Amino acid sequence: MSNILIIGAAGANGQATLHALFAKADLTDHIIAGVRSEEKAKALKNLYPQLETRVFDIERADELNSAMQGVDKVFYIPGNIEPRELHAKAVIDTALAHESVKDFVFYSVFGAEYEGVLFARQFRYGEKYLEDSRLNWTHLRTIFFQDNLLGWAEDVKNGTLHLGTGKGRFAPLLVQDIGEIAANILTSQGHAGKAYNITGPELVSGVEIAEIFANELGKTVSHISPDNATTLSALTGSGWPEWQAKGMVELFNAFADDQAAMVSPDGEQLLGRPLTPLKAFVKANKASFS
Repeated sequence: MSNILIIGAAGANGQATLHALFAKADLTDHIIAGVRSEEKAKALKNLYPQLETRVFDIERADELNSAMQGVDKVFYIPGNIEPRELHAKAVIDTALAHESVKDFVFYSVFGAEYEGVLFARQFRYGEKYLEDSRLNWTHLRTIFFQDNLLGWAEDVKNGTLHLGTGKGRFAPLLVQDIGEIAANILTSQGHAGKAYNITGPELVSGVEIAEIFANELGKTVSHISPDNATTLSALTGSGWPEWQAKGMVELFNAFADDQAAMVSPDGEQLLGRPLTPLKAFVKANKASFS
C-alpha cells in the first residue's frame, strides 16, 4: 500500500483522478487530497469519506512540508497561476526533503519538450527540475480539453464557434479520461522515467468541431477563426488573466500551424480502452450547448 498525495485535488483534473481512483474495486492505496481551503477539503470528504485531506498553501514552506509527511507518491497538478515554475520547484524540493517520497508524477502539457509557447516553457521547467532529482519521475502531458469547449457554450447556442485555431487540426482530450489515466499510473508500476503524451483519439479542425456541434444539436453552427487581438480581447473580457489569455492565443496559433496535429497512442494504451471522441462529449453535454 502506498500513501499517494494529489496536489491540486480540487481542480477538474484532480477530481477526475479521485473519481477514477475510488472507482477501482481493488484500490488498496491511501489517497490524500492536497487542497488550499477547508471548504474544498470538506466538499471532497463529502464525496469520498475514505479520503484524507490536507490543507496547505504551496507558498508556505511549513505547510507544504507538513503536507508531505509520510507520503510515498506525489501527483502534482500545477494551478493556473503565473509563477508555475516557482511552485513546481517548491513542491519538488519539499518532496526531496522527505525520504519516504520515491515517485513523482508531474502533470504537464503536450509539446512541453519543445518549449515553443508560454505554457510549454512553464511546465518544461518543472519537468527538467524533476528529471535532475533522485525521484522516480513520470510526466503526464495533456492537450486541450474537450471540456474547455463549455466556455464557448453561449457562442454555440448562437450558431457560431469563435475559435482562433485557423485551419489547423488537433486532438482534444476528455478530462475524465485524463483522470482515469492518472489513476492507472498511480496504482501500477513501470512508469518511472517516462513522458506520456496524451491526446484525444481524433484530429479535428475548427470547422470539424463546428460540424460535430451542428450534427449533435440539429442546427447550423459555423466556425469563425478570429485574429489574435480579437481572441485576446474576448478571453480577457470573460475574466481570463492577461498572461493566461496571451498563453492561450499562443497555443491557438500553434494549433493553427498544425504543430499539434498528431494522435498519440499513449492514452489508449494506459487506459486499456479507446479514448472518448469529441462527439460523445458533445452528446453528453448537449443541454449545455442548446
